Amino acid sequence: MKKKAQTGSIEERVRHRAKRNQIRDAVLLSTYLAVGVGMIVMAPNAVRLLKYVEKAIGPSPRLKRRVSQKYSELIAQGIFRRTNTQHGSRIELTEKGMKIAEELSQREEVRPTKQRKWDQKWRIIMFDVWERRRKVRDELRETLKEFGFVKVQDSAWAYPYPCEKLLVFLRTHLKLGYGVLYIVADEIEHDEKLRQHFNLPPPQ
Repeated sequence: MKKKAQTGSIEERVRHRAKRNQIRDAVLLSTYLAVGVGMIVMAPNAVRLLKYVEKAIGPSPRLKRRVSQKYSELIAQGIFRRTNTQHGSRIELTEKGMKIAEELSQREEVRPTKQRKWDQKWRIIMFDVWERRRKVRDELRETLKEFGFVKVQDSAWAYPYPCEKLLVFLRTHLKLGYGVLYIVADEIEHDEKLRQHFNLPPPQ
């Protein structure tokens, strides 16, 4: 069988995958939050769900169809299951889906936020992960990139705002213990590019 040729640039494909993941995460989180307030099941086209997804990924003229497609994919993956009731078809999280949604919820809770005024201190996360735990190391790097950190050395990443909750999450979720260090620094040498990246004022 001939392999299907990929279309578009690498950048386009990466953006497309990221968008798909955004929809998946928004669908999972919205259903998980609904369960948390007492709704056991919800329809894929529920108004509250669509509003939540739209807030997470931005408006889309085909949002309803895209959300329904994503539910079908997640049902096939065993993350949701479909049930029929006297009021119509409903979707609910499986045990596997609940576990994934709980982790996503935790990630949102520890996501660093920007402060109105920078306190002139850099937060640096450094790590030392063995080669045999390469998958863990890769996940750690991807998480730091996702949360807005900038790499300053191979195993050192910088961020300008407090993020200790994230450190605790990384240590427990990835079972890294003190393989990850958290540093609060008054200064990083030659930090001009970092300041520009985070839109921070120049040094006084």
